[in-house]
Amino acid sequence: MGLAGWIIAMALQAGALPSLPAPPSLPCWIEGRWVSEEAEGKWTEENWTGCRAQTMLGTGRGGRADAVTSYEFMRIARNENGDLMFYGSPFGNPAAAFRAVKAGPAEVVFVNPNHTYPQRIRYWMEDGMLLAEASMIDGSKPQAWRYKRVAVK
Repeated sequence: MGLAGWIIAMALQAGALPSLPAPPSLPCWIEGRWVSEEAEGKWTEENWTGCRAQTMLGTGRGGRADAVTSYEFMRIARNENGDLMFYGSPFGNPAAAFRAVKAGPAEVVFVNPNHTYPQRIRYWMEDGMLLAEASMIDGSKPQAWRYKRVAVK
């Protein structure tokens, strides 16, 4: 161990340096198949893999009756700096990256203030349902979904 490492180790042992906060955990609580049935035959689904190798993969699609009108490929993982990130690729477009600014046992918020829309993506659990919202960074122009967990067929 070099001198700098020894000094840091002694300072930590003495309690002189604050410990760094642990990086936020992946939101493993969103694992599963989620469906939102809306008015006039509209529906939306999200499917999320479990947490493995610090990565979650997701797919989403929406439509009306038997027609798919939107789809997205998603990934939640750490970037090269260790930041928790959401990568969204709607309609197969190049993925947009959003960094987690809040993460807990029942809520995660990702932001990218430079993205046109959305700039904020929020997931949270409430009464056994998965809620999702896409909006501008200040919460304006919200689009919201209420998903029920369904068994995988």
